[in-house]
Amino acid sequence: MTVICWLLFGVYFFLEKFSGDACTALNNFQENPYNNSLSSLLPCDELLSAKSVLSDVSAGIYDLVNKVNANISAMQATSDMNLAHVCNPFSAPPNYLYQPENCPANTIRIGDIPKALKPFTCPDAIDGSCDSLYYISGREYTRVEAYTNSIQDVLNVYPSVEHLLECKLVKEAFSEVLFNHCKPLKKFAEMVWLGMLFLAVFMVLLILLWTIKTRHEHRYNLSDGSVEPHFAPTKALESGTVKEIVI
Repeated sequence: MTVICWLLFGVYFFLEKFSGDACTALNNFQENPYNNSLSSLLPCDELLSAKSVLSDVSAGIYDLVNKVNANISAMQATSDMNLAHVCNPFSAPPNYLYQPENCPANTIRIGDIPKALKPFTCPDAIDGSCDSLYYISGREYTRVEAYTNSIQDVLNVYPSVEHLLECKLVKEAFSEVLFNHCKPLKKFAEMVWLGMLFLAVFMVLLILLWTIKTRHEHRYNLSDGSVEPHFAPTKALESGTVKEIVI
């Protein structure tokens, strides 16, 4: 029983120290995901080189939307064409933050540009002629649709890519472990190994007391023993008595 208590004490003491070190490493990762003790396992610093590519994509879309809106404004000034402006999902340079929720109410998404252009599209004609009421051909509309859908697909995955480059998925998982599991686990392990230590020490004291008591009783029995007198055999005494009487 004593051996088991000491073994359990060692296991939970190790668990408490290990959980403390692990939680410290997770906390360091939260503070700086690009330079910490877990960098060899989670090389977030290697993703930093890709952030420049993402920044170039953001700048390209930002400039493109501004040019499209400038052309729309110019067309509205010279014709009766009524087109809504396109929402620019990125903030101004140099940050180019992705903020689609900040778009004005009177703007449209990049992916909705084909819907806005549909009424102004000239259907393909066999002779190549086009009604003067239409402004773009069906072939141009198809090209615009493919192009805007591609950009919208990029924007749809942009938050996920941004989170990946910033290791936000790992940080969120580690944050949940830190706030929901680290403190309870460390507290539980500490309480258990303290209890096991107390029980193990108590068992050792009981064994020592039992050993001292046993040795004391053994010595007492030895010191309290008496030596019985040695009597001669009965036959010898009888023969001696007989001889003495004969004399």
